[in-house]
Amino acid sequence: MSIATAALRKGRSPACRTLLSSALASTLLGISTIAHAQSPIPTAGAQQARYAIDLDAQPLPDALVKLSAQTGLQVLYSRQEPYGLVAPAVKGDYSAEQALQRLLQGSGLVPRRTGANAVTLETAAHDPAQAEREPAIVTDTLNVAGAARGTATGSARDAQGYDDVYDLDVSSAYIGRSEVERYKGATPSDLLNGIAGVFSGDARNSGALDINIRGIQGPGRVPVTIDGTEQALTVWRGYNGASNRNYIDPFLIGGIQILKGPSLTRNVTTGVGGAMVIDTLDVDDVVAPGQRFGGEFKLEGSSNATSPRLPTLHTGEDYRTVDGFPQDTPAIPYADQTLRVTPRTGGGGYNVFAGEDYAYRMALGWRPSDRLDLLAAYAYRERGNYYAGKRNTGYYSDERSSYAEDYITSMANYWKPGNEVTNTSSRMESWLFKATWRIDDAQALQLGYRDSLSRYGEIMPSRIMNSQDRGAIQWPLSRVDTKAYNLEYKWRPEDSRWIDLYANLWRTDTASDTYTAGGFPNFAQGDPQWGYDPTLKNTALANASNTRNGITLSNKIRFSDTLDLTLGGSWQREKLRSDDAYFGTSDGWRMYPRAGRRQEWQANFNVEWRPLDALTVGAGARYTSYWAYDDFLAAHRGQIQASATTGYNVEYATTQAYTQQEREAMAGENLEVYKMLLDLGAITQDIYDQLANELLAAVPTSYTVNHSVPWEADADGNYSKSGNACLNGTLDGVANVVDGLCRATAVGTSYVAQASKRKDHGWVPFFSATLDFGDHSRAYLRYAETVRYPSMFESTLAFSASINPWGLKPEHAYNWELAYVHDLGHLLGPDATADVKLAYYVNKTRDVIERDPRFKFDNVDKQTIRGLELQARYDGGRLFTDLGVNYSLENQVCDESTAAILSTSNGYALGSQAVPTCVDYGFVGGYLLTQAAPELSATWSLGGRFLDRRLEIGGRASYFRQYENPDLDWYRAHSIQSGGGRLVYNFNVPFSWGTTLIFDAYASYKLRENLSVELTGTNLTDQYYVDPATRSAVAAPGRTLKLSLSARF
Repeated sequence: MSIATAALRKGRSPACRTLLSSALASTLLGISTIAHAQSPIPTAGAQQARYAIDLDAQPLPDALVKLSAQTGLQVLYSRQEPYGLVAPAVKGDYSAEQALQRLLQGSGLVPRRTGANAVTLETAAHDPAQAEREPAIVTDTLNVAGAARGTATGSARDAQGYDDVYDLDVSSAYIGRSEVERYKGATPSDLLNGIAGVFSGDARNSGALDINIRGIQGPGRVPVTIDGTEQALTVWRGYNGASNRNYIDPFLIGGIQILKGPSLTRNVTTGVGGAMVIDTLDVDDVVAPGQRFGGEFKLEGSSNATSPRLPTLHTGEDYRTVDGFPQDTPAIPYADQTLRVTPRTGGGGYNVFAGEDYAYRMALGWRPSDRLDLLAAYAYRERGNYYAGKRNTGYYSDERSSYAEDYITSMANYWKPGNEVTNTSSRMESWLFKATWRIDDAQALQLGYRDSLSRYGEIMPSRIMNSQDRGAIQWPLSRVDTKAYNLEYKWRPEDSRWIDLYANLWRTDTASDTYTAGGFPNFAQGDPQWGYDPTLKNTALANASNTRNGITLSNKIRFSDTLDLTLGGSWQREKLRSDDAYFGTSDGWRMYPRAGRRQEWQANFNVEWRPLDALTVGAGARYTSYWAYDDFLAAHRGQIQASATTGYNVEYATTQAYTQQEREAMAGENLEVYKMLLDLGAITQDIYDQLANELLAAVPTSYTVNHSVPWEADADGNYSKSGNACLNGTLDGVANVVDGLCRATAVGTSYVAQASKRKDHGWVPFFSATLDFGDHSRAYLRYAETVRYPSMFESTLAFSASINPWGLKPEHAYNWELAYVHDLGHLLGPDATADVKLAYYVNKTRDVIERDPRFKFDNVDKQTIRGLELQARYDGGRLFTDLGVNYSLENQVCDESTAAILSTSNGYALGSQAVPTCVDYGFVGGYLLTQAAPELSATWSLGGRFLDRRLEIGGRASYFRQYENPDLDWYRAHSIQSGGGRLVYNFNVPFSWGTTLIFDAYASYKLRENLSVELTGTNLTDQYYVDPATRSAVAAPGRTLKLSLSARF
């Protein structure tokens, strides 16, 4: 809890949980419920002790801490009240109360005495009668710079963020600026390594974040906002699912908040799984308190990387003239030797200056006046391919004997431990500009601009899985340029209970050229003697242009001290375009160049009522509406052929016995010859009988009869087991059924795909109740529903993931969370902060949008996820620690239609158990199965501050348990291994991971007040591993050391 001495939960009985500044030597103040008959602190005219106050202009929370240190006055406040406010300089001979008055002028806060030497801060009373009973302090005309900024900045932002993990009635996590820069690692996904239950899909082969919270992942399920803007791109990964990419330069991040589960958090759009909220750097991150101008220069270098050897493509050349290009298979050139390198060795080194990984950032801030802030930042990082770890490779070293087996368990045979991992390099250049104008004490306007240009290595998973030298393949780099603009307005008059307004107008433009089209960098149709074009072209590169425009609005009304109403809404329109030409579906294995438009808007309200000091009740609702349109289909009207499965023929076989007469008839002419010989006396009756028996013995005694029964879908295109003769028990009593021949054959039709506007809308409710058990503990219960409509990716035509002719329903999630929070700080000493939080969560989502075994998007019945989560922290000033544990009790997907189709379309033996209606994680062939998260994950950090806080040493351990899926193992064992096992998963082989324990550590030393150096080591034990939820067989980085130097001026 970031406070001057102690804090109060707003509108509830005071909480004594504390975070004391190291400058304070006072003991922890225990307080009870604030009575209504509080008296204001004495005015400046009273006889009081006076102090030589020396406070520069700085964030108000910091100023209050220093005021307490200089005067001994203990100032208590609700968490959110002083954050985001900047206090003016106060210098001179003042009493403690006079100095406090000057710090608070224009802030909308008034002090109330709670003890002989303690006050609380409260919002100015809006009830005239109450104001008359409790007169506020009269001060002069000093202003608080930035009183209407509304959100915390700089160090106050991070302090509030870490406190909110335990203060908010929703499960969350926070990563502050120091932690971001310390552990940003080799790829953006490393930002999440210290958070239990949170991962990034396709961590090492995307250059972006794809957030997975408690096993929920995908477009729209976990929105990521950066300064209130969204720019996620859903990228096709061939048969291996899809990746929902969010591009961000970690060097620009000020803080990250992760919300777990849907909520009505103000100005945040949460999805089925929650949300990630990223704030970029601001002026307070680079300008010292009380200063007009400041800057920061940061320089770092890392080990464990080597410069990539990028290939030169042969676009436009005749493939027959290119050495190393496969002459026999130009249309499927998996063996293209022009895209091969010999991986370098030598990973895990300690030289931070020889790692082909360096970065720097320059940030400048200027306050020309108390009303205007300006910020400019430039960041650059270039990192080569990293090296894999060397230790504990056993899980990844098996031999793969079938295509039905997991790629991961054999990957160490191809990506050798300690070797260079190709296609993992990156180069990023970023700009950030912000201008904040505080129009008056109640209004602020901020203009922001961000531009990040990224070039990074990636390769389609389906283009490496069949190559024996897959660890040697090096493709060219992808390129993504993201631009973001936002104009943010805040208005909070201190004398109005009706207006607390927030508005944000934003736009993002993302231009990408990524190696995600599905083809090959060098591709040719074939030999011209057979009528083919021998010219090489790049069919692996996909161009896309994605534009999003949006508005976010909210206003909070305070009807009374016990009743608040927050109104909010947002609107977003997305447009997707591609410059790629379309030549037909056989154009080098390429997907269609997607193009479309999508619009979604939502309005919400949330009422918070505090009927008792110990009870807070919240209730609200959200209305959402969307539409989407496929512009590619519209532009190619009448040209695109689509197919639909209209039903199945259930086929099985029975055996029938031949009669003696039938068998003799089958013996035919040979038996007649024997009869003629018998009649002529050429053979005896005994010999005839012997010959006839031998002849009849060779004739089959039975024959097979094939049966076909139609299996029809319902109105939504779904199939039931009861309608399938192979599954409904019809054949159980048939003794002569032939084993292994019961299957369903699809009956389909082709049609011309037509573009149509898809739309939907709906309401969802929210409810919460919080009960304070006393000053140090509380429990809350939350119930939240949310709907997710089909994303742009799910609303446009593409290869291996097509539009469903029956349409898609929106996902509807029902989320419960019960949590207990306890403050232990008062038991551990005056300078201690200690909190523990235990949460139980249930997320049940109906009509989950999923890719089905027919390569079409469809709705599966439900997904149920349950789990327990423990979060705890302690900070005693010298030593500090943090613990997070997530244990998944259930992640089950149920759908009768999918189970029925899989049970009969892949050749199950009759009489064996059919695919169950409910399976762990998801059904084979779908995307959900590839988004599984570890059943158990944990992270523990520990550190200490020494030498008057000039030296800080710390470390962390991150653990996740091995992937296990008995349902998947059963499916693999019972499937007919068609095509060497290729068809077991409909090409989408789910990837696993081994049990992993990673140790990281750091040491930071302040050489001078404005100069510091830090050494960070990640994966110190040099483990060989892959990240959970990966869609590519790419090993994670081995041991890496990073040295950074930060200078402020």
